[in-house]
Amino acid sequence: MISKHLAFLIFNFTGLQVTWAACAYGATHALPLLGVYVGLAYIVAHFIFSKLRIRDLKIMLIVGLLGIAIDSIFTQFNLLSFPEFTNQHLPIPAWLIVLWFVFALMVPYSLYWLRKNLKIASIAGALGGSLSYLLGHILGALHFAEPIWITFMFYFIEWGLFFPLALLITKYFTNTQLDAKTTDSAF
Repeated sequence: MISKHLAFLIFNFTGLQVTWAACAYGATHALPLLGVYVGLAYIVAHFIFSKLRIRDLKIMLIVGLLGIAIDSIFTQFNLLSFPEFTNQHLPIPAWLIVLWFVFALMVPYSLYWLRKNLKIASIAGALGGSLSYLLGHILGALHFAEPIWITFMFYFIEWGLFFPLALLITKYFTNTQLDAKTTDSAF
């Protein structure tokens, strides 16, 4: 039997993967709200099960809004575009906004172990983040500016810097005395 802690970590990790898949599928099959609904359902479930709701809310808002701002800037500079996106009130599609908030909730749980080595976190972020955007481009959920390799390099650098920053933000909002033993009781 798995512990509550491990079950929550699996739920947390799986939540992002399922939301990412729903966002990519929805964006490429004229169902842009599919990812929004799946992501919002995950966020609600996360806050139902989390015992650190206030901390998680702060991390979700700060890390999520920073990510949204970065993608908005990349979109304004035409490094990134989205097929079928015509909303004049949002800087990026709603599915990507929700995806940022879901990612932010992953940082203090299933990705938090990377806080111990920010160099490894930087490499993991550079690879994982940029490759997820590249896969989104390949699937047609978003488009990189040409030449693609330059846009990919922007994302590689951005994620190499952003992910360690997200971990530092999470560490700031996580009690410095909170170790793995205490974290187990948070679920």
